[in-house]
Amino acid sequence: MKRLIIEPVRLDILAKEQMGTERDGAMEALLDANPGLAREGPFVVAPRFVEIPPTPEKPTVPTVNPWD
Repeated sequence: MKRLIIEPVRLDILAKEQMGTERDGAMEALLDANPGLAREGPFVVAPRFVEIPPTPEKPTVPTVNPWD
C-alpha cells in the first residue's frame, strides 16, 4: 500500500507506525520496497509516496527446556 508522507519522518518511526515494528526485518522490507530511499538518509523527505510492504513474519526459534 502506498502512503503519502506530508512531513519529514525518520525511517524507523515510519516503520513502527505503519508496520507495527521497526525490528525483525521490517526496516529491511521497507527499504527493499522503496529503491533509493536509503540513499536519502535517515529521514523521508516530504512530500513523497512511500510503498509500505506487509510486515515480515517473525521467525520462530525452537526452544529446549533442559528440565524436561
